[in-house]
Amino acid sequence: MPVAIVYLNKSLCGAIQQHLETECRDFARAHGFAIARVVLESGVDVLPWTLRKSDLLGGDAIVTPTVEHIGFRAPVVLERCALMIVHPYGWYRRGEVDQWIPATPEVFR
Repeated sequence: MPVAIVYLNKSLCGAIQQHLETECRDFARAHGFAIARVVLESGVDVLPWTLRKSDLLGGDAIVTPTVEHIGFRAPVVLERCALMIVHPYGWYRRGEVDQWIPATPEVFR
């Protein structure tokens, strides 16, 4: 079973953090992924650490509620693993930068 890491930015979660985490877990499971870890960014950018941890865990994907939670850095994530975005729905394979991912920088289009 492929492995995924849920990635949340605490400043964007507010009172619905638990709901967003559950939504990401359910989304990943519905697509056949097991959740290896939940990462909560709170003030310090932990995306680089998360990507390294994903490599160590054999992670296949990062799951996030919106692309805003990863700071609109979809191309950075897609260099290392797949990206699953709950809202708006999107599942992007590793290495495939899709021009329709919200806020994808012009250089990647």
